[in-house]
Amino acid sequence: MPRLAVLTIALLLSVPLFAQDNAKVDKLIGDLASDDWGTRERASRQLVGIGDDAKPGLRAALGHDDPEVRVRASNALITIGEDFAYAVECAIAESEHLNDHGRAALFNLFRIDDPKILRELNQREMQPMWRGWSEQVSIMAPPVIAMARVQALSGVRILVADDARKSFQRVMETPMANIVLNGEVEQVVFLRDALQRFFQVSLGAVPPDEQLLPRPLRIGRTNFLYITTGGGAGGLARRCGDQLIGDLLKGGDDAVRAAVLLAEGASTDSKTADSIREQFVNKPELARLMWLAIALGADDAVNDAVRKRQHEDALTLLKSRDWTVMEQGARYLACLSDEARGYVLSPVIAESGDTLELMSAIWIARGAKLEAVARARVGTLVSSKDDVLAATSARWFAGAEDVTDAELETIWQAGEFQPLDSAFFEAALELVRRPDVADRLVDNARKSLAGIFDVKVSRHALAASVLIGRATADDLAIALDKLTGARNAPRLADQMAELFRGCKTLTQAGMEKFQQRLFDSDANVRRVYMEALRRCDKSLQPEVARGAVDRKRGEFEPAELPKQFQAPRLSLMGILAGTGDMEALDELTKAVAGDDAELAKAAGAAYADAFAGNALFAALEELNSNQDATHAGLAALEGYMEICRRAARAKDRVLFRKAYGVAINMQLLNQNWNLRQELMQMQGGISSGDTGAKKVRPLPKDPALKQLKVE
Repeated sequence: MPRLAVLTIALLLSVPLFAQDNAKVDKLIGDLASDDWGTRERASRQLVGIGDDAKPGLRAALGHDDPEVRVRASNALITIGEDFAYAVECAIAESEHLNDHGRAALFNLFRIDDPKILRELNQREMQPMWRGWSEQVSIMAPPVIAMARVQALSGVRILVADDARKSFQRVMETPMANIVLNGEVEQVVFLRDALQRFFQVSLGAVPPDEQLLPRPLRIGRTNFLYITTGGGAGGLARRCGDQLIGDLLKGGDDAVRAAVLLAEGASTDSKTADSIREQFVNKPELARLMWLAIALGADDAVNDAVRKRQHEDALTLLKSRDWTVMEQGARYLACLSDEARGYVLSPVIAESGDTLELMSAIWIARGAKLEAVARARVGTLVSSKDDVLAATSARWFAGAEDVTDAELETIWQAGEFQPLDSAFFEAALELVRRPDVADRLVDNARKSLAGIFDVKVSRHALAASVLIGRATADDLAIALDKLTGARNAPRLADQMAELFRGCKTLTQAGMEKFQQRLFDSDANVRRVYMEALRRCDKSLQPEVARGAVDRKRGEFEPAELPKQFQAPRLSLMGILAGTGDMEALDELTKAVAGDDAELAKAAGAAYADAFAGNALFAALEELNSNQDATHAGLAALEGYMEICRRAARAKDRVLFRKAYGVAINMQLLNQNWNLRQELMQMQGGISSGDTGAKKVRPLPKDPALKQLKVE
């Protein structure tokens, strides 16, 4: 029998069964209105047992005249498992009966009553974790910018309770905010205390019902602050859950903010997250479902659905001045193609007079082609007095395929005299490191390198970045002159030292200067020249190091080398040992076994040059376990510390943790407070880098703008 015929017969036979099921569901729904309580209960249980097949009938019963039928139908649908899309449609419908069902269904779907999803932080979680070093963050800016910075730096979102919005608005209307965090910014307890002080100062003496209290809550895997008044303290998690559902249904900025937090709770269940995305794709007209899907992480299907929409609502979010809402707008625009994103954002960039909106638009537009007017404005903003606006503009050019010579000249001139710790320097550095850009800036870089040296500005750091791999012997001779001036500016010194990476030859004058500085009386000068030497080619390193050692030894023969030159000599012995000089290695071995503690430490640090990889750790472990040498443990500790210092500068977290794990457990470290503090500070820098790496930031990590209006 043909397959089509079989399917047709099966369909015809199943029609009566469907009819019977529908009739049964209709009868059971009718029983929900029975005067007998037992009949109503049995009907409810049987409808739940039927499952999805009962949904159409139960949804129809939501409009029944009998409130008992409506309530039982709603409860049955929720127990079976309501769809997010239908729940949202009901919650925003004109029918009050459908509204009640929609809200109840959403409350259940998001599991608001489950303490694993939404709860207050307990006392243990509120205990501050001290890292062993002091950290303070001070934010002084208009309140809108200050609150944006607080959320961006900490990653902690802020939700204002309905009854607290009036007082919160008063705070936001003050001319200037001063928020001081006396601890790590990512820890919610320090953020709570800082905001509490800020609110008290801003509001002054007000009744308890008008005081603002930041209350730490947790939704899913994320902490956030719920700003309430002093008068509303009971049932905090339930109140917050009610508000989140209510805000989601309001629409506008409130809906977007609520969607972001509710998505944090939904993300704990992959099936729930997948269901929200799938239902949005099937019903892309539901904006509230779209915000949930985007906050959960847009996949290809969600991206396609978003691209088919009109995008004015996302642009409106960039005007909100609420950081959570603006980030969600950025995620929406990231779903668009580069071409569409550039087209949508060009008018905003060309016309906006709001610094937060303009900064966000330029940040999101990276990689997209802008219209001529918008691009021209980005070009003028690289010279802005506001560091963040200038940096965001330079960052856009760093991601642009075609950067004209005129634009490069403007950026170079703007960047030469920016502070080394500015955001603009970071963005400009990314641009000038592009091979196609650096090749066109060589002449500018040589002029800047030869210019007046100032450790406070980025001029020579930018020049060094361009000339890496392009430097001539004359360029390196100039750099050798500048290295001494950079001794107290580690970042500039590292950039200048990078110029010597792979260097194989030096001028005679340059060689002599190099060798002299390696025995300079200033330890910081020796350090920067040693960094430059380590970056030289292996063929040049022994020539420089041996020449420096022989030159200094010749100055004092036949007398013994003075002690102040013995530690620098051991550092150079480490370089020579690393190139295969066994006599140099023997000298290091004698030093760590000697009676002079300072020389043993210098030799231990030199192990970091003498050995590499696993051999280095094996040598330090052997040294640490040497019971015969008086200062072997001290030398080993210094070796591990040197590894940590270099790994911290290079942002090599794997190598740092390997050395840190040994050093932190050494008994000698507990006897040296300064070394322990140094190690803890380096560990703090590495940890903060980890935190930033784990988060995908749709907007800048610190919108440190000075004012709200674009000059």
